[in-house]
Amino acid sequence: MGRNRKTTSTTKKHLTKKEINQRENQENKIKLDREDLAKVPEWMQNDLLARNEFARVVDAATKINLWDNLDLSILAIYCKAYSGYITVTELIDKNGYTVPGKESEKISPYVTAQNRYVEQILKCSSKLGLATTDRLKLIVPEGESKENKFNKYIVV
Repeated sequence: MGRNRKTTSTTKKHLTKKEINQRENQENKIKLDREDLAKVPEWMQNDLLARNEFARVVDAATKINLWDNLDLSILAIYCKAYSGYITVTELIDKNGYTVPGKESEKISPYVTAQNRYVEQILKCSSKLGLATTDRLKLIVPEGESKENKFNKYIVV
Protein backbone atom coordinates (compact mmCIF):
# COMPACT_ATOMS: atom_id res chain seq x y z
CA MET A 1 0.00 0.00 0.00
CA GLY A 2 2.84 2.42 0.76
CA ARG A 3 2.86 5.96 2.08
CA ASN A 4 0.08 8.46 1.60
CA ARG A 5 0.72 10.88 -1.22
CA LYS A 6 1.13 14.58 -0.48
CA THR A 7 -0.35 17.35 -2.59
CA THR A 8 1.85 18.95 -5.21
CA SER A 9 2.13 22.14 -3.16
CA THR A 10 3.25 20.31 0.00
CA THR A 11 5.51 17.61 -1.40
CA LYS A 12 9.25 17.93 -0.97
CA LYS A 13 9.94 15.25 -3.59
CA HIS A 14 11.57 16.40 -6.82
CA LEU A 15 9.03 16.08 -9.60
CA THR A 16 9.44 16.47 -13.33
CA LYS A 17 7.27 19.01 -15.13
CA LYS A 18 5.20 16.16 -16.52
CA GLU A 19 4.66 14.69 -13.02
CA ILE A 20 3.74 18.12 -11.66
CA ASN A 21 1.17 18.62 -14.43
CA GLN A 22 -0.31 15.15 -13.90
CA ARG A 23 -0.61 15.67 -10.15
CA GLU A 24 -2.10 19.14 -10.50
CA ASN A 25 -4.67 17.82 -12.98
CA GLN A 26 -5.66 15.07 -10.54
CA GLU A 27 -5.87 17.53 -7.65
CA ASN A 28 -7.98 19.92 -9.71
CA LYS A 29 -10.45 17.11 -10.47
CA ILE A 30 -11.24 16.70 -6.77
CA LYS A 31 -11.28 20.43 -5.96
CA LEU A 32 -14.60 22.15 -5.46
CA ASP A 33 -15.53 25.81 -5.60
CA ARG A 34 -14.11 28.19 -3.00
CA GLU A 35 -16.55 31.13 -3.09
CA ASP A 36 -17.91 30.36 0.41
CA LEU A 37 -14.42 31.00 1.80
CA ALA A 38 -14.21 34.44 0.20
CA LYS A 39 -16.08 36.12 3.04
CA VAL A 40 -16.82 35.50 6.69
CA PRO A 41 -20.14 33.63 7.09
CA GLU A 42 -23.12 35.81 8.01
CA TRP A 43 -23.76 34.00 11.31
CA MET A 44 -20.16 34.66 12.44
CA GLN A 45 -20.36 38.44 11.94
CA ASN A 46 -21.23 39.19 15.59
CA ASP A 47 -18.17 37.38 16.97
CA LEU A 48 -15.21 39.69 16.35
CA LEU A 49 -12.56 37.16 17.45
CA ALA A 50 -13.99 34.35 15.27
CA ARG A 51 -14.46 36.72 12.33
CA ASN A 52 -10.88 37.99 12.50
CA GLU A 53 -9.48 34.47 12.86
CA PHE A 54 -11.53 33.29 9.87
CA ALA A 55 -10.18 36.11 7.71
CA ARG A 56 -6.60 35.59 8.91
CA VAL A 57 -6.55 31.83 8.37
CA VAL A 58 -8.31 31.91 4.98
CA ASP A 59 -5.95 34.64 3.78
CA ALA A 60 -2.87 32.66 4.83
CA ALA A 61 -4.18 29.32 3.49
CA THR A 62 -5.07 30.80 0.10
CA LYS A 63 -1.37 30.68 -0.79
CA ILE A 64 -1.39 26.88 -0.97
CA ASN A 65 -5.00 26.46 -2.14
CA LEU A 66 -5.90 23.45 0.02
CA TRP A 67 -9.46 24.25 1.04
CA ASP A 68 -12.78 24.46 -0.72
CA ASN A 69 -16.43 25.04 0.26
CA LEU A 70 -16.74 21.68 2.03
CA ASP A 71 -14.08 22.76 4.51
CA LEU A 72 -16.18 25.71 5.67
CA SER A 73 -17.88 23.86 8.53
CA ILE A 74 -14.60 22.63 10.04
CA LEU A 75 -13.09 26.09 9.61
CA ALA A 76 -16.11 27.66 11.32
CA ILE A 77 -15.86 25.23 14.25
CA TYR A 78 -12.16 26.06 14.55
CA CYS A 79 -12.80 29.83 14.52
CA LYS A 80 -15.59 29.65 17.11
CA ALA A 81 -13.43 27.42 19.34
CA TYR A 82 -10.55 29.87 18.94
CA SER A 83 -12.83 32.73 19.97
CA GLY A 84 -14.10 30.75 22.96
CA TYR A 85 -10.55 29.87 23.97
CA ILE A 86 -9.46 33.52 23.96
CA THR A 87 -12.58 34.54 25.92
CA VAL A 88 -12.20 31.94 28.69
CA THR A 89 -8.45 32.56 28.88
CA GLU A 90 -9.18 36.22 29.60
CA LEU A 91 -11.70 35.15 32.27
CA ILE A 92 -9.10 32.83 33.84
CA ASP A 93 -6.56 35.66 33.86
CA LYS A 94 -9.12 37.88 35.59
CA ASN A 95 -10.62 35.35 38.04
CA GLY A 96 -7.88 32.76 38.54
CA TYR A 97 -7.60 29.03 37.94
CA THR A 98 -9.55 28.03 41.04
CA VAL A 99 -12.84 28.92 42.70
CA PRO A 100 -13.87 28.46 46.34
CA GLY A 101 -15.46 25.11 47.12
CA LYS A 102 -17.24 23.73 50.19
CA GLU A 103 -14.08 22.39 51.81
CA SER A 104 -11.28 23.58 49.55
CA GLU A 105 -10.69 25.39 46.30
CA LYS A 106 -11.58 23.58 43.09
CA ILE A 107 -10.64 24.07 39.47
CA SER A 108 -12.54 26.87 37.77
CA PRO A 109 -15.15 25.83 35.20
CA TYR A 110 -13.34 28.22 32.87
CA VAL A 111 -10.30 25.96 32.96
CA THR A 112 -12.46 22.99 31.98
CA ALA A 113 -13.97 25.02 29.14
CA GLN A 114 -10.51 26.16 28.07
CA ASN A 115 -9.31 22.54 27.86
CA ARG A 116 -12.32 21.60 25.72
CA TYR A 117 -11.63 24.50 23.38
CA VAL A 118 -8.01 23.40 23.10
CA GLU A 119 -9.12 19.87 22.15
CA GLN A 120 -11.52 21.23 19.52
CA ILE A 121 -8.89 23.60 18.12
CA LEU A 122 -6.34 20.80 17.81
CA LYS A 123 -8.81 18.46 16.09
CA CYS A 124 -9.90 21.08 13.58
CA SER A 125 -6.35 22.30 13.10
CA SER A 126 -5.26 18.80 12.18
CA LYS A 127 -8.10 18.35 9.68
CA LEU A 128 -7.44 21.73 8.08
CA GLY A 129 -3.66 21.40 8.02
CA LEU A 130 -3.09 24.56 10.04
CA ALA A 131 0.24 23.36 11.39
CA THR A 132 3.10 22.56 9.04
CA THR A 133 3.29 18.98 10.30
CA ASP A 134 -0.43 18.55 9.60
CA ARG A 135 -0.10 19.93 6.07
CA LEU A 136 2.59 17.38 5.37
CA LYS A 137 0.08 14.61 6.15
CA LEU A 138 -2.59 15.85 3.75
CA ILE A 139 -3.07 13.60 0.75
CA VAL A 140 -4.88 13.37 -2.55
CA PRO A 141 -6.17 10.09 -3.96
CA GLU A 142 -3.63 7.98 -5.81
CA GLY A 143 -4.85 8.32 -9.38
CA GLU A 144 -1.90 7.55 -11.52
CA SER A 145 -0.72 4.05 -12.23
CA LYS A 146 2.97 3.61 -12.71
CA GLU A 147 4.05 1.46 -15.59
CA ASN A 148 6.54 -1.19 -14.63
CA LYS A 149 9.62 -0.49 -16.74
CA PHE A 150 10.40 -4.21 -16.89
CA ASN A 151 7.08 -5.18 -18.51
CA LYS A 152 8.63 -4.88 -21.97
CA TYR A 153 10.90 -7.85 -21.15
CA ILE A 154 8.08 -10.22 -20.24
CA VAL A 155 7.50 -12.83 -22.92
CA VAL A 156 3.94 -14.10 -23.14
